[in-house]
Amino acid sequence: MSNRRGFIKSTSIASLGLISMNQSLYSFNGFPSRKIKISLMPGTVGINVNANELLDLAIKNNFNSIYPLINDLKKMSDSEYIEYENKMSKNSISFDISILPVDFSQTETIFNQGLVILKDYCKVMNRIGSKGFCRWIMPTNNDLTYLKNFELHKRRLKECAKIIGDNGMKLGLEFVGPKTLMSRDQFSFIRTITELRELIAEIDEKNVGYQLDTFHLYCANHSVDDLKFLKKDDIVMCQVNDAVIGRSRDEQIDLERELPGKTGLIDTAPFLNFLNNIGYEGTVSAEPFNKELNKMNNEDAARVTFNSIKSSFVNAGIF
Repeated sequence: MSNRRGFIKSTSIASLGLISMNQSLYSFNGFPSRKIKISLMPGTVGINVNANELLDLAIKNNFNSIYPLINDLKKMSDSEYIEYENKMSKNSISFDISILPVDFSQTETIFNQGLVILKDYCKVMNRIGSKGFCRWIMPTNNDLTYLKNFELHKRRLKECAKIIGDNGMKLGLEFVGPKTLMSRDQFSFIRTITELRELIAEIDEKNVGYQLDTFHLYCANHSVDDLKFLKKDDIVMCQVNDAVIGRSRDEQIDLERELPGKTGLIDTAPFLNFLNNIGYEGTVSAEPFNKELNKMNNEDAARVTFNSIKSSFVNAGIF
């Protein structure tokens, strides 16, 4: 799956950055109650747990949402799932979206196998009330030119979107911004929100939207002004991360990031204020791919992750 840290561990799991912001985005007065949910995605912060352990971690650390561990949820009996759902409801926790289980960059056979898995996932996702799926798009390809790769993504993601849409859910797509990735293959591809917008327009399915990450916005030199075409329903899921100190914007590495607020290279406040201003009601999680965080035990990793995201909300005046 073009790797990306083992497909997020096999699916089990800015002052200097966002610049040229509209100053009105920094105003903390008159905000409605926060509707954005802070979500715990275990694989992205080095946490290895089952569904029950994940829920307990989320409750203990005040998360509002959890990643759906599909394989665990499938194994639950009706009574076990009802008990699980009741525990979530009692603690005001909902399910986040899932990573799209389709490899649309490989052979037609592998792609079609992924569609079968997707249909099975949709049954579970409908049962648990999740809103859909998300998936990143790698910014290079060793075999396909930009145009050929664009046509492949357009066709295959449209097929995925139709299956997801038939089940009443959404598909969020993410561009990957670091310039350091651009030399790994012969041909370049999408690495900005402008190019992703063109792809989504060509896919032409109403349930296809955006997955946004402050790290990729930073690496692509985007500001909040570049997001103003988006409405709340266009955004499927969001992530907040910080960049690694000692590296310029163009030197940042995709799988080496920091939790939000760690270095201050990326000011997440304008981004979070933008989400709040447009009434976004989805989730925000962290995806730092951080070695130090990965060394922590599950309890500490969950606590540190929540506190870092919470601090970002506090700094934005919307917690």
